[in-house]
Amino acid sequence: MNENATLSGISVSVTVLSQMFLYLTSLNVDIDEFLRSLGVDPASVKEPDTRLPIETYLLIQEGAAEFTHDPYFGLHMGEYAEAGSWSILGYLMMNCKTLGEAFEKSGRYSRIIGNLIEAQAHLRFNKVKIVFSTPPQAPKMSRHCFESTFSSSVRMMRSLTGVKINPVEVRFIYPAPASTAEYERIFCCPVYFGQKDNSFTLNLSVGNVPILMANPALLAQFERYAAEFLAEIDRKDQNTRKVTELILSHMDDEKLSINSIAKEMSLSVRTLQSRLEEEGRVFSALLQEIREALAKKYLRENYTVEEITYLLGFSEPSVFRKAFKKWSGLTPREYRERSFSGN
Repeated sequence: MNENATLSGISVSVTVLSQMFLYLTSLNVDIDEFLRSLGVDPASVKEPDTRLPIETYLLIQEGAAEFTHDPYFGLHMGEYAEAGSWSILGYLMMNCKTLGEAFEKSGRYSRIIGNLIEAQAHLRFNKVKIVFSTPPQAPKMSRHCFESTFSSSVRMMRSLTGVKINPVEVRFIYPAPASTAEYERIFCCPVYFGQKDNSFTLNLSVGNVPILMANPALLAQFERYAAEFLAEIDRKDQNTRKVTELILSHMDDEKLSINSIAKEMSLSVRTLQSRLEEEGRVFSALLQEIREALAKKYLRENYTVEEITYLLGFSEPSVFRKAFKKWSGLTPREYRERSFSGN
């Protein structure tokens, strides 16, 4: 399987590209020509409510960073975020009464704009720490994804309220770049690198800041639409998502099979096979895709081969090494070294 093969339905709303395109336009980049250079049909990323496979989104984002020679591409892209960049979620937040209510709606409906980066809030006395992470099966991605998410979030807080709200601090897991000046300019707070998580911390009082264009009637309308939108998303590929969820929860089980998954779903194996086929999936291929993606993620995170063998339900390290070589054409050591070298 290719490193960029689609798995488990991770996707991003095409509207997120709008802020990227605004930034590229400010640099006088011909958007259509740039997309074609990546092998992407411009029309395919301009239809409202389209969902992009995460691999396509990452291809465009990372390609744009290379094309513009901008090492802070994610930060700068985030500065062009506006309500429309976040699809119906942005308009929903724009009509909330306070920033705290907007945060609550964002947590509830964030899947409208994508399910690559998840956020969890942790209260600490008079502060709230927002920790961002990716699902276990997420593909490899550059720092631009987290940086655009952070920059976009701060930009949205400021534009929704008309107040220059600054985080208390920002943390990233990766090493510090050559210069941190752009981080300090955008976030206006201490920024730390080489940390245990990707997060930013806010004063709890920020939740009470009123939103400029609050409209309860419009909020109710947008929330109904948001609920219907998510319900429609959930109706698509629901069996693949459920099977993926169960595979992830039992990944360390050496006896994991379609039989055990079907039993947990109270279905016959034949029925489960049929439902997956209707969604264009085969259980054995899905299991392999998830194992390969997790193996690569764990290798990039410096887990040992022995730890990965256990986590992925292989009987012994030699069996895992053989499977990984078959998947990627590389040994686990070669993949880890190549990943760390940036190739």
